[in-house]
Amino acid sequence: MTPVRRLAAIMFTDIVGFTALAQSSERDAMRSLEWHNELLRPFFARFRGREVKTMGDSFLVEFESALEATTCALEIQRALETVEPSIPGRPRLRLRIGIHLGDVIESGGDVLGDAVNIASRIEPLAEPGGICVTAQVADQVRNKVEAAFVRLEGPQLKNVQASIGVYRIVPSGQPQAEASTTTEPSPHRRLAVLPFTNMSPDPQDEFFADGLTEEIITELSRIPSLQVIARTSVMRYKNTSKTVREIGNELRVSDVMEGSVRKAGNRIRITAQLIDVGSEAHVWAERFDRELADIFAVQGDIASSVAKAFDLRFQPPSMPTRPSPQRVEAYTLYLRGRFLWNQRTVATVWEALHRFEEAVAIDPTFPLAYSGIADCYSILIDRRRIASSDALPKSRAAAEQGLRLDPRSAEAHASLGLVLTHSGDFTGAERELRAAISLRPGYAAAHHWLYLDLLSVGRAEEAGVEIAKAEESDPMSSAVLSMGAFQAWITGRNEEALRKWDWTLELNPVSDGATIHQISLLVLTGRREEAVRRLEAYRSGPADLLARLWVSCLCHALLGDRPQTEKDLSELAATPGGEFLSESVQPMTAALLGDLDRAYGILLGDPSAPDSFQRASFRYSPTLEAFRADPRFNELIRRWESALPPAA
Repeated sequence: MTPVRRLAAIMFTDIVGFTALAQSSERDAMRSLEWHNELLRPFFARFRGREVKTMGDSFLVEFESALEATTCALEIQRALETVEPSIPGRPRLRLRIGIHLGDVIESGGDVLGDAVNIASRIEPLAEPGGICVTAQVADQVRNKVEAAFVRLEGPQLKNVQASIGVYRIVPSGQPQAEASTTTEPSPHRRLAVLPFTNMSPDPQDEFFADGLTEEIITELSRIPSLQVIARTSVMRYKNTSKTVREIGNELRVSDVMEGSVRKAGNRIRITAQLIDVGSEAHVWAERFDRELADIFAVQGDIASSVAKAFDLRFQPPSMPTRPSPQRVEAYTLYLRGRFLWNQRTVATVWEALHRFEEAVAIDPTFPLAYSGIADCYSILIDRRRIASSDALPKSRAAAEQGLRLDPRSAEAHASLGLVLTHSGDFTGAERELRAAISLRPGYAAAHHWLYLDLLSVGRAEEAGVEIAKAEESDPMSSAVLSMGAFQAWITGRNEEALRKWDWTLELNPVSDGATIHQISLLVLTGRREEAVRRLEAYRSGPADLLARLWVSCLCHALLGDRPQTEKDLSELAATPGGEFLSESVQPMTAALLGDLDRAYGILLGDPSAPDSFQRASFRYSPTLEAFRADPRFNELIRRWESALPPAA
């Protein structure tokens, strides 16, 4: 048979420590190997891999594409982390996997050539449970899998003369590179815009500098080939003493922008500079002196200059510039409102609402202020501090007015999407949120809200993609990180979930959602004493009274403490502002306490009542398996789905 040459992705796998296992017990080693082979082979078939041969505890597998080979490797390692071995008393098997893309020669069913040799040489470079790939593979799959790529410094490949770049794959949620490795920037440039320094004579203009930072981030994120880190993450570096390199490495960006703002009367001076993280060299610097009324134009000028410095296409010529406010006072009020809204406390959201309303009173044609109004009402609904029947019409009207004034506003589309999610129109919400993402692909809030929308209607796999994208754009957002932890939990990655919730609470100690779910996971995994300690710490911490009562109520129900749960419920209902929280929490506490008749009585009596995340929890939370095992669960899902508006 004539040898056939072709391009292929070659995978080598190897069991860590198999020789030692065989020496200690050959019988157990053979049983482990059989279990291992039975687990891996369906993955090869699923991703169109051809098993070329087995060599003891190793596989050589050929794939038609680098993406299929890499995805297969990720799925195998994830399965080995979550599936218990069938042999009691034996630790989990750990694999090393290496993948290379190159020419192979097929002869007699076997494959030969440098591609096979290189794949076999990079497999030992992987950590136990890890994956290493060559640069040829990384170039094909980067941005197509939910993982980071960390370049290994100067790997020595035995009997390979050419210089080969090798990368360690780090799945989303796992720690990044050790000191001996460096993160390779993706083909899409990643940029962090640090908080601009307020140089104005009036220290009260601090909000203006922060608001302008956010607006520049928004403008830059319209550049198709530039991924810009969200405001939530960069604001943590305000007044920091960290170096550009330290910040860049923590945010995994290739470049950092920093600058200052000086506002005097109706004049504004903005200085900005772009710094390469690796070399800490200045790539570009410029000063902009403008009238305050030209503020949107100067933001566009900055974005255009950055695009030119990176040699990137700025925006399609057909995309109109954002409408500028007609009155400078309205824009100033808008920036102050966003400054307050971003703090996300109930008090500051109420105050932000007043600033946005003042802005539209001064300038009724300013679309961003309407988006701000919609977002304030949505947060207050989400925190259950206002009746949704009162707030939803106001929120929707504001979002729709923002879209009428600027149909290309990603913010207004996302605001309307969140309103529709709260209204139970999950189809309409998905449409609006995807429109926002098409206008701003790195818009973390839109990906986050789309995650909630998809999860609430039972599309967990698609939802997982969205929360991973939100984490990529906003890696230090406690809200995004907490949802990433929830996604890890419901897909069986408990340790990853605990790590992410720990990080969430480090960033935001009063996060009620992170506290409830972390305690839930601890209870389910038999760590009740630790769960109780964490609950007591939250109850005595800085969260407001309503949040403490809400968390206490749910956690005591989870712990099976009926008297304390009922006491918390009574106190919550009696506390000013707690009536909406008390009402919304009752079906969940009943389900956790095992009162399934009461839980289903409430939910089936008003199928539209639970908000999006409650619906997601009823569908997926591991704490509610008994609830989902009840025959009435299918009827509840049917009613939820029949109540959804038809797809557009």
